Amino acid sequence: MKNFLNISDFSNEECIKIISSAIDKKNNKRQSSDAQNKTLAMIFEKNSTRTRISFELAIKQLGGLSIMLDKDQLHLGKRETLADTAQTLSQYADIIMMRSNSHQTLENLAKYSSVPIINGLSDLSHPCQTLATLMTIIELKGSLEGVNISWFGPISNVAHSLIEAANNDLGFTLTLHCPQYYQDIYSQKLSDMNKKICFDNISLNELDFKKVEATDVMYTDTWFSMGDIEDSTKIEMLTKYSIDQNMMSIAKKDSIFLHCLPANRSQEVSAQVIDGEQSYVWQEAQNRLHVQKELLLHLLG
Repeated sequence: MKNFLNISDFSNEECIKIISSAIDKKNNKRQSSDAQNKTLAMIFEKNSTRTRISFELAIKQLGGLSIMLDKDQLHLGKRETLADTAQTLSQYADIIMMRSNSHQTLENLAKYSSVPIINGLSDLSHPCQTLATLMTIIELKGSLEGVNISWFGPISNVAHSLIEAANNDLGFTLTLHCPQYYQDIYSQKLSDMNKKICFDNISLNELDFKKVEATDVMYTDTWFSMGDIEDSTKIEMLTKYSIDQNMMSIAKKDSIFLHCLPANRSQEVSAQVIDGEQSYVWQEAQNRLHVQKELLLHLLG
């Protein structure tokens, strides 16, 4: 049995197989009922739009059922241990997706579950989003081979999953444009969680316009995660990392803009960019549905 908590849980071949199958079925409008009568349990510790809707539709379109469980409706870690909850849910569901505050909670859930666990988002990583991102890039660029992706701003869970994908030797190069302050926070987080990341295939620096010039994909995320308090000092530090039309004009002429959403048009990206012709964020959001259908099938065997 396999889980999908991080991109690194899958090989290069598995990632490409899932993405290629998603593109093929999307283009040819091919439907599958291979999850007939299978049940997906979805646990949410954080609010959600795209994750909830895309997973609910994914299992339904595959012929299965879904049940949504809010953290306040469960005894999760309160009146019942996480181990007991995991073993109970394993008796009812064929697969579990959790959107969690803590990555450690997901790892513990996977430890005691007898059915596959999918990370719908944690404080460390967002692997489903990265599969959808890579699918979008392949659709637009034809391949990941030789594609230069530039990330701007704090190293979020989405950025972490991109880092893992870059280290999975999927063919693209990744440059992280990030203030030293946030580089240090990321390093400390990895240390606290006893995680190690290889940066051999990745460029980590503060804003480097020479590297922006070679960029095919401009990518960013909200500067403040859900529940964070916006800090004017941090906003000032990050302002030069905002992707506006001037920043886009430095990159390659055929560069594209991506964002995992939701977006703040007054901070990490301008309205002119995210709503402009180079933006493919809505295609990227749609691809969450297609790639997650193939992910479910892959894990359900």
